[in-house]
Amino acid sequence: MRRFLLLLLLALLVALGIWAYPLLGPVVRHGALPAPEGLKAPLTVLVYGSSPEYSGYHRRAPERFRGLADTILLVRLDPGANRMVVLSIPRDVWVNLPGYGWHKVNAASPLGGPDLMKEAVARITGIQADRYLVVSLEALRRGIDALGGVRVCVEKPMRYRDTAAGLDIHLEPGCQVLDGKGAEGYLRFRKDALGDIGRIQRQQAFFHALKEQVLSPAGLLRLPRAVAAVEPYFQTDLSREEKGAILGFAMRRPHLVSLLLPGSFGGGGWTVDQEALRRLLAVYFQGEAPGEKGDLAGRLVALVYGPGQEAQVEKARSRLRELGLRVILHPVDLAPSRTEVLENGPGLWAQALGEALGVPYRISGEAVLGADLTLRLGAEAPFL
Repeated sequence: MRRFLLLLLLALLVALGIWAYPLLGPVVRHGALPAPEGLKAPLTVLVYGSSPEYSGYHRRAPERFRGLADTILLVRLDPGANRMVVLSIPRDVWVNLPGYGWHKVNAASPLGGPDLMKEAVARITGIQADRYLVVSLEALRRGIDALGGVRVCVEKPMRYRDTAAGLDIHLEPGCQVLDGKGAEGYLRFRKDALGDIGRIQRQQAFFHALKEQVLSPAGLLRLPRAVAAVEPYFQTDLSREEKGAILGFAMRRPHLVSLLLPGSFGGGGWTVDQEALRRLLAVYFQGEAPGEKGDLAGRLVALVYGPGQEAQVEKARSRLRELGLRVILHPVDLAPSRTEVLENGPGLWAQALGEALGVPYRISGEAVLGADLTLRLGAEAPFL
């Protein structure tokens, strides 16, 4: 029996070694292992993607991490609230760059690198990032493939081809597992009415799907390979101690809040709603209490539904009107996968409506533009 237990222990150690082996290179290069205590104080990190640079037609130049900024995220890691807040900043926000004048924020990367990007985002939001992390598109493709793909619900046909950039997007509607190439297409597609804003909303949906995948049993088994796959394709000024603290913080499975920089189309780009931004920053970046539960009377809710749900929609609209809400209908090509309330704000209205209807709510920039609240109507709606 003792010999059997020793063999079993040996087998477990071998299996653990095989599982962790891909992490050896990154650990040696970065010296970061998860710190048991995690983060001791909040940390704000500017994360952005670097578009490929080209030295000729179809010829990618060596990676310098100085291409136009693609996805721009201001990330707040808050250990006290056990929360990770991701604020997406549209690339078409105009900002006065010191020494360069007025440009769209994505131009700060090729003009001045990470330092100018941090300054540009600080001028837009009033929040100065502590650190930066810039990644290339190669990291996305390789990381998703190493994880075995990510399951997302593609809401409509997505077709686009850019032969010069080597981008060929061909996605059909439906819930499916996307590999690295498919995920890149889903995250980069913006040839629709909402342009970059629609792309940001899909990115936020992808963040939540990615979190579920990483924390699943299969995702945890593949995580070391994913880390090793993306490690050569990012640049950061995070210290070794900070990397270890962030890994320790991530192991506590923080709650994810994803937000869109509030605003509207105008002036040849995205115009920021300063008052709405102030409210978001106060709660999610400055630690203020959100206040008492929101009053739903007179608020505008977008009711999102898909084909074949017309009968449910009428019942839902009546129920929402009983709560004092104004309702606009927002049909989509693919019915929502579940019933939920969304709000791109402090969350008090979403909480009030979610509790009134007995459905979950989320704080997310996926909410319909122009509405105070969004109600996605899935197949199961307990309030009908």
